[in-house]
Amino acid sequence: MKFYFFFLALSVCTVSILQAQTSKELENAYTSNIPLHQEIVSGGYYVDPPQDIEGSPYFKSKNFEYGSLTINGLTYENVPLLYNIFSDEVVTFHPVHKQKTLIKTEKIDGFILPDKIRFIRIKQNPEYSHHGKGFYELVEEGEEANLLCKHFKTTKAKREMTQYSSIFLEKSDFLIQKGDQIIQVKNKGQAIDFLSLEKKQINRSAKEKALNYRNNRKDYLSFLVEFYNKSSHE
Repeated sequence: MKFYFFFLALSVCTVSILQAQTSKELENAYTSNIPLHQEIVSGGYYVDPPQDIEGSPYFKSKNFEYGSLTINGLTYENVPLLYNIFSDEVVTFHPVHKQKTLIKTEKIDGFILPDKIRFIRIKQNPEYSHHGKGFYELVEEGEEANLLCKHFKTTKAKREMTQYSSIFLEKSDFLIQKGDQIIQVKNKGQAIDFLSLEKKQINRSAKEKALNYRNNRKDYLSFLVEFYNKSSHE
């Protein structure tokens, strides 16, 4: 019995230490980013999503991850970031109040998450229904054209009776940005025409690289945008 109470007490202490360490790590991330802290404190407190929706509204991880954040042209490293793709908002950790806080969207130029996943903000894209706050993954970058990916989540009502009334569903669209134009890619022919590429040449090159639009849209479209950017300088 004594061993049981000792083990329980030890477990509670261990959890408390881990929680304190996590909080301390998040606070330390801001010690070297004081100007960043001043930039984001006015972003407003973040409200967690309703508990009756199954799943997570976040991109990849529901936990804070350290990345870089560019605000008003200045880049800050090792910033705790959380990207809510349901509301299309970027969240960070408030070191004073020790809670999640929003970063003002209009101040953000872009951010980079682990695995070098880079997001940029596009102010306007009126032709696209899932534009949200304007955050897009920059998949392929070039001087003439970029390949973008919009990650977003929707909700769907659940038919069965459970503790959840609905569920988060994740989706993504690919878009090509060329100059002031942005189109949502719905098929490979549309992408080839938008970039004014020669279909026979593209089909031949794609076959040589074993690229197939249906099997891997990301790699195929990256190839198209890269090909276009290179050909524009020849």
